[in-house]
Amino acid sequence: MEQDRNFVFERYLPLLDPDSFSDLSFYRELERIGYRQVLLGGTGAADLPGLTMKLKEHTRLQVVLYPAGPDSLAPADVVLLPDVMNSNSHYARPFGSGSVATAMHVARRGLNFIPLAYFIMGNSTARWYFDAFIVSSPKIILGYANYARMVGYRYLALDYEDPALAIDPNLIAALKQVPGLHLVISDEFDPVSGRHALHMGADTVVTPSDIFEDASDPLRLAREFHDAMLGSS
Repeated sequence: MEQDRNFVFERYLPLLDPDSFSDLSFYRELERIGYRQVLLGGTGAADLPGLTMKLKEHTRLQVVLYPAGPDSLAPADVVLLPDVMNSNSHYARPFGSGSVATAMHVARRGLNFIPLAYFIMGNSTARWYFDAFIVSSPKIILGYANYARMVGYRYLALDYEDPALAIDPNLIAALKQVPGLHLVISDEFDPVSGRHALHMGADTVVTPSDIFEDASDPLRLAREFHDAMLGSS
C-alpha cells in the first residue's frame, strides 16, 4: 500500500460531524456555494459509510475522511491516518493500537489514504481525548516536524483549538522551511482570522464542526468562509 501522492487539499476545509450534518441537501448547498471538498469526522461515526456513499452518488464533492478509529471508515476519496505525535495514549500515538488497527482496515479494504502527523497545541477536548502532553517549545516542535518529514509524513497538522492560545507566526515560518511539508492549521477561526492563517503560511486551514453547529445559519457562514478563503481559487 502506498500513500496518495496526487491528492491535493483545498486551502480551506470545514470539518463536519455527521451527527449534526447528515442531510444531503446541506451538502448540495455547499456544492452550489462552490465547495469542492469536505472533511467528515468527529463523534458521528455511525452513518459515515452511508453519508459518504450518498455524497459520492449525488454530488461532485470530494470527501476527506478523518476516522476516529477502524469502525468509522468509509469509501471516501481519501482517508487520513492521523498520528497524534504528542499523545501518551496507546491508542492514538504513532504505532498505537488505534492507529495500527485503522491502518490494517484501510489496507484490507484498499482505501486511498494519507498519513498525517498531528500536534495538539493547547488545552482542548482533543487533548483530553488523546491524552496529549503540551510541547511548548517551538524548537522541539520543529524537531518533531523535521523527523516526521524525514520518515515519510508529507502532511503536518497543528490543532490550536484553545481560546487562550494564539498561533505563533514564528513557528509557522520555521515549519514552512521544512522541504515538502504541507502545513494544516485547525482552529475555531472566523473567515477573517482563517484568511490571516493562510497569509501566515498555512497550506490548508480547517475549522471544527462546532462553529457550524453553533451558527444560527450554517450555510450563510459556509458562504462567508468560501468567499474569504476559496473565492479566488
